[in-house]
Amino acid sequence: MTKMSLNLNSVLGIVILLIFMAFSHYGLFPLEAVERALFDVGSRFSLPAKQVDHRIILVEIDNKSIDALGSWPWPRALMEKMIDLLRSRGVKVIGLYLPFIEKERPLGFKEVQAFRESFDAYPSSQKESAVVSWVQKGLERLEETLDSDRRLVESVERDAQVVLPVFDRPAGGWKSVAEGDDTVLYDHFLTEKEISEDLKARHSVGRFFLPFSELAKAASGLGHSNLISQGGMGGRSHPLFAHYKGSLLPSFPLRLAIAYLDEEPKKVLVEERGIRLKGEPIPTFKGEMLIRFNRGQVGFSRYSFLDVLQAKDVQPLFNGKIALVGLNLEGGYSIPTPIKGEMSEGAFTAWVLDSILNKNVIVRPPYMAYIELLAMILLSALTLFILPRMGQLERLGAILVLAVLTLMTGFILLSMKGLWVKTVYIAGCTLTIYIVVSLRRFMTSERPKRESIEITRSLGLSLQSQGLLDLAFDQFRKLPLERETKDLIYNLGLEYEQKRMIDKALSAYDYIYQSGPFRDLDERIPWLRESDRSSTIGSHDGVVSGSFLEDLEGEEITHVGRYEILGTIGRGSMGHVYKALDPRISRLLAIKTIRFSDEFDEDVIQEIKERFLREAEIAGRLSHRFIVTIYDLGEDRDLTYMAMEYLDGYDLEKFITKGNLLPLRRILYVIASVADALDYAHKAHVIHRDIKPANIMLLKRGGIKVTDFGIAKAITSSRTKTGVILGTPNYMSPEQIMGQKIDLRSDIFSLGVLFFQLLTGELPFHGDTLSSLLYQITQMRHPELHYYNPKIPKPFVQIVDKALAKDPKERFQSAGEMSRVVRLLASKMDQLKRRSVAKEGSTHRS
Repeated sequence: MTKMSLNLNSVLGIVILLIFMAFSHYGLFPLEAVERALFDVGSRFSLPAKQVDHRIILVEIDNKSIDALGSWPWPRALMEKMIDLLRSRGVKVIGLYLPFIEKERPLGFKEVQAFRESFDAYPSSQKESAVVSWVQKGLERLEETLDSDRRLVESVERDAQVVLPVFDRPAGGWKSVAEGDDTVLYDHFLTEKEISEDLKARHSVGRFFLPFSELAKAASGLGHSNLISQGGMGGRSHPLFAHYKGSLLPSFPLRLAIAYLDEEPKKVLVEERGIRLKGEPIPTFKGEMLIRFNRGQVGFSRYSFLDVLQAKDVQPLFNGKIALVGLNLEGGYSIPTPIKGEMSEGAFTAWVLDSILNKNVIVRPPYMAYIELLAMILLSALTLFILPRMGQLERLGAILVLAVLTLMTGFILLSMKGLWVKTVYIAGCTLTIYIVVSLRRFMTSERPKRESIEITRSLGLSLQSQGLLDLAFDQFRKLPLERETKDLIYNLGLEYEQKRMIDKALSAYDYIYQSGPFRDLDERIPWLRESDRSSTIGSHDGVVSGSFLEDLEGEEITHVGRYEILGTIGRGSMGHVYKALDPRISRLLAIKTIRFSDEFDEDVIQEIKERFLREAEIAGRLSHRFIVTIYDLGEDRDLTYMAMEYLDGYDLEKFITKGNLLPLRRILYVIASVADALDYAHKAHVIHRDIKPANIMLLKRGGIKVTDFGIAKAITSSRTKTGVILGTPNYMSPEQIMGQKIDLRSDIFSLGVLFFQLLTGELPFHGDTLSSLLYQITQMRHPELHYYNPKIPKPFVQIVDKALAKDPKERFQSAGEMSRVVRLLASKMDQLKRRSVAKEGSTHRS
């Protein structure tokens, strides 16, 4: 990348960074929506800060109550009866989240009043005194019976504390309060302590609709009814105060908490970042409390209004608690929340009240915005200056990992610690910088036109095929130094090496290396310079490349047949195994070779060679998803080779040591897969005879492959030679050790040994000497699995015991039978896991 390109990328990155900083400060709808969604997910999994104590009783006016007591609104006499009932049951504070804006005027009440006024105005001289007294008392009783508002006020004035809401929005038929009516609010205002004008303006209310005058004066507490903010947080937060005529009125849930804690409203301090209630802080974000929903663990008890009205003896359930009465009617107003969808106003008020009492809130400290900006800057710098040094795929993988880790960090902090970090803007900024810079690099790259590149490439290959390597190198250097070009020059370097032109090979490799590491050049270049061409035998984890692989006579092996050798994988049962490339179709392969003259005496070479060819013939006709595929067979000089599927993974040797064992469910998958492979091979009349960890590959993509049917033999009598012990002693069956004729059940015994080892990290049979080991296998019972691991379930023990039976008749009679039993066990484990998850989910919901 040129300096000009780098500078322009930096400018673009800085501009994007500044834009996302502005988005983060002011809020951008699409990103805010994603942030809210992540907040909701974190809230659903949020752990409770304190144990639920159920200090709140929610009495709901629901459809059941409406059906029994009549349509809403009800007569005030029912509310009076409920207040008296709750007081008699020991409730400490009563909250009525119901509108009592206007007085109730029962039918006939005005007429009774008018008649009494007319009667009082009638001349008393014309009325008998006894009749007058009787009529007046009757009218008084009648007025008292009809005046439910006065009785409600008297009920509210009695002992228990009753808190009522004031509304800032009118409902059908309400009239605005008259001037002077709001003086009753003054005793309920909170004390302000250095809060900004912006915060006051955010929560400012122009007017309130109070309960009718007598009731408002009788109430022990009044609080505003705004349960949710008007911004994007919705049912996730709650405004704890409203700014009204220069003073701060508490919300209805906060006023209930103040009353319950026997505090005076004026002693509650409102600060810029929180509220102090009884000296303890309740953190807020822009004047709103962020509600922590505790995985849906309800902190209050719910009852139907009708049930409470009809119940006789529930005093212990209500004594000393807060009773909240509210509506929960089908089709009524509800509040969307992160949990359980829509929630009634009464239920939401109970959630908020419980959060206040337990200080169980989500926190967003004032310094968090600066931490987010710093993280945004650091990840942007990483994306601009560090990631471009990687290849395209590595860069894409790294940026996706960074984005996912950023979002997961926010989720974990929110759900585990109750700390809100806005990570969507950070991840969004990082991804946007990556996308913009990558698109720019793609669209403005200074490489030649594709037609010119193809012509130059074709000319270079033509010159190379004619042996004009120097001229070919000149053409290849005209191409952009991309992956494809590096491959061409790398192959040219290999050809230089074959011709013993080491200096020119180094020139080719140095030209590649100037743009960064490639393949094995970190090792190849210094080795060439030191003229150290010794063979290095690698493994699945590290591959030593082509021309350093030498035979015993010192000749370098760069090709076997038409296949290009890329490195050594290891040593198989009958020779070396190389990593190779088929140049015709650009396919990676594993090449298994043997030089019979090196490995065997002259008199047995022909026999062993025939066995190798038979092995290829047998393995080549096996086509199964769990068996390695054989592609080709051939001879190159005095080497005989077999080309087979290249496997990217690890053999089971990695997972048979204590501390690195696979999970039980994964072990079942491995054993069932191997059993399926063996069942298929057995039906094709092939016995593996050498089942062991090294011959079973666990692929990185998750699959299983059984490899190295290196000593497999056809079952047909013409190709079976009994009395010859083949295989690895630790995994051999008793009949195989004793030289008896074996069948498919021998593989089942070996698979049982493998199952035992995967479960415990130990072999079932041990011996200081080979004869001692063979005696253990043939004569002694294997130890109990529980001796090594007491937690292994009993079905595992039963399967292993059956597979390791000394008598083949007592084992599974086919690998397919064993596979079905293992898969059945795996299915049962999955069912139990699903039931456990479902049970936990239902527990949380309840």
